[in-house]
Amino acid sequence: MTVFRKFELEVLRLLLHGAVSPAQMSFIEDFSGAFDYRYTGSGYFLTIFDPILPAEKSTHHAPAVVGISGDVQCGFVAFLGKKRLKLECHTWGPVDVPADIRDRAVSILTPPVQFADQANAT
Repeated sequence: MTVFRKFELEVLRLLLHGAVSPAQMSFIEDFSGAFDYRYTGSGYFLTIFDPILPAEKSTHHAPAVVGISGDVQCGFVAFLGKKRLKLECHTWGPVDVPADIRDRAVSILTPPVQFADQANAT
């Protein structure tokens, strides 16, 4: 059984598109080895380690990926480097990500993100 939940794999496919090879993505999808999991009180970090993963550091946060489970909204960031992949899930709404979020049904969305033009704001 893979370490990652179905919704986490959907998130990783979106965030890591073009950042890892098809072979690396396949490896991630099937990964069932040792991992580190840390719940923070408002989200979690899930880290896997393997020589097939990239050595060079990079951070992946686009497209904006939102998970929704009931009244919980969460965002995600993926970190690569030092032969590690770390998935961060963090609160992105008024309700903190609960400790059991990984056991819930989570729908994944990639909503458009609009940025305010602060330079031309009046």
